[in-house]
Amino acid sequence: DGAPASALLRDASGVLWLRVSRGRHQVVARGPLPDRDSVELPLPMQPLRVEATSRAWQVHGLREDGLAESALQLTREREEASAKLEPGELPPFLFVTRALVLDLEWRIETTVRRATPADTTVLVEVPLLAGESVASEGIRVRDGRALVSLAPGEHELRWSSQLEQSESLALSAPEDVAWSEVWLLDASLVWHVEASGIPPVHRDASQGARWREWRPWPGESLRLDVTRPAGVEGATLTIDSSVLALQPGPRSTAATLTLQLRSSRGGRHEIALPEGVSLQRVAIDGELQPIRLEGRSLALPIHPGAQAIEVAWLEPRGFEHGLLFRTPAVDLGTPSVNAQTALEPSVGRWILALGGAGMGPVVLFWSILVALAALALGLSRLALTPLRFHEWLLLGVGLTQVPIVAAAVVAAWLLALGWRGQRGSAAAPGRWFDLLQIALVALSAAALLALLFSIQRGLLGSPEMQIAGNGSSSYLLRWYQDRAASTPEQSWLLTVPLLAYRIAMLAWALWLAQALLRWLRWGWQCFTAGELWRPLRGAKRSDRSS
Repeated sequence: DGAPASALLRDASGVLWLRVSRGRHQVVARGPLPDRDSVELPLPMQPLRVEATSRAWQVHGLREDGLAESALQLTREREEASAKLEPGELPPFLFVTRALVLDLEWRIETTVRRATPADTTVLVEVPLLAGESVASEGIRVRDGRALVSLAPGEHELRWSSQLEQSESLALSAPEDVAWSEVWLLDASLVWHVEASGIPPVHRDASQGARWREWRPWPGESLRLDVTRPAGVEGATLTIDSSVLALQPGPRSTAATLTLQLRSSRGGRHEIALPEGVSLQRVAIDGELQPIRLEGRSLALPIHPGAQAIEVAWLEPRGFEHGLLFRTPAVDLGTPSVNAQTALEPSVGRWILALGGAGMGPVVLFWSILVALAALALGLSRLALTPLRFHEWLLLGVGLTQVPIVAAAVVAAWLLALGWRGQRGSAAAPGRWFDLLQIALVALSAAALLALLFSIQRGLLGSPEMQIAGNGSSSYLLRWYQDRAASTPEQSWLLTVPLLAYRIAMLAWALWLAQALLRWLRWGWQCFTAGELWRPLRGAKRSDRSS
C-alpha cells in the first residue's frame, strides 16, 4: 500500500511470505531478474486473475481468461538472450509421443513426458497435426498448438484428439525445440497405409505386431498415404453347418433344421421349406421367434456374427404314401458346407434299399446275399449232403437274421452228418468212435437251437439288413456332404410294411419245418451208418487180446 513491508519470511522450500493485515492490499515486489534465459515464478497460492506486461521477455503460463498455471515462466527473447553458459540446473527436455489410431474413426493419443528431473515447472506449446481436434478436458489450444504445463513433480501429460480422415497425413519433427518426438501408427484392416520418408524402427513383438514406429531427428518428416481398399463382391453370409433331422411316421413327418451360420452384416435371410408344411417353431440362439411362414418362404432375422438357428415343421406325408420315401428339399438360400441329414426310420417298415449324395449308409444284405449264393453253389457241389443249391441258399437267407456263429453251427452240423454217413464205422478208431457220436449229438442240439432261434427272430424280431456307413444303423440313417448347393441333394429310402417281412419269414419257417423233417431222417441214417455205439467193455477186452 505504498509503504515498506513490515515482515518477510522465506521458508525451507524457498517461498517468500509477506505479513499483511485483514482487508484489501496492494503488494508491489521489485528486483532484478537472474542472468538466465529462463526464469520460473511459482504461484503457490492460485491468483484469481493475472495480467502481464513485458519487454524482451515472453511470459508462459497465462490463459486467455486471466487465470494462470501453477507457475509462470519468463523466457528471454532470442535476440537478446545471454550468450554465456549457465551453471547449475539443466534446461527442461521432453519426449512427445504421438500414437495415431486409424480405425472407423481416427484419433491421436499424445503423451508428453519429462526426460529431465521434475523439480521445475515446464511450459511448452506442442503443435497439433492438420485436422487434429483436442477432445480431452483441461488442454488449452491456441493458434494450432496445445499449451502444455507440467508442474513440479508431474512427470507426464496425456490427451486424446480426433483426427479428420484424409488421403494423406504429414508429420514433421520441429527444429530448435526442447523435445524429441516419437510417432506410432496403428491402422486397422479397413485401411491401407503407404509410408514415405524416414524408415520405421524395429519393434519387439510383445509391444504389438500391428504398431509401426518412427523416431525422427529434428527436421525429418514422414508422409502417410491412406487408402481404403475396395470391397470384393461376395457373400456376406456363410452357413458353417446344417443338420436336417427327420422322424417319418405312417402319415406325417416331423422335421427339424439346425443351422450354424456367420454373417458380416445384419439383415434378413430367406429359406424355402417344402410345400404344405406346418411351421412349429423358430428359435435363434435358443430364443423363440414370432416368425410366420409366407407360402414356402421363411424370412430369418440375421445379426452380425455367429448364431444358431433352429426351424421345426411338420409335413403331411409319411411312409404310407408310397414305397419310396424322399427327404424334403429345403432351399437354404446360399451354398453351404457340412450338410448332414439324419433320418430315424419307422419300426413298422422294412428297408430294402437306400441312397443319397455324399457319404452315407448302405444296405449290406444284398452283397451278403451274393456271397451266400456263391457259398451255396459250392456246398451243393459237395457229395456230403443231399441239399441242393436252392436249399442251401434259402437256409443261408434265413440264417442272416442270427449271428454268423449260429449259422456256422447249422452248416457244420449238416456237413458233419454227411461225413459221418460216408465214413460209417471207419469214422473213428476204438473208443474215439463213441466220443464222435456224443459230439454229433451235441452239435445236432446246438444246430436245432440255432434254427429255432432264427425262426423266433424272423417271426418276432426286426429285420436285420446289415445297414452300415457314416455311423448309421437300422435305427438311424446319416448322410453327410462336405459341400452342398443352395438346396442339398435329397436322400431316398425304398421300404415295405413290416408285415411283408413277417410273411416272408413265416414262409421260410414253413419251408424249413418241411425240409427239416427230411434232413433229420437223412441225418439219422448218417448217424447210425455202420454202427451206433461201441461197447466200452468189448473195446477194452479186444484191446487186451491184441
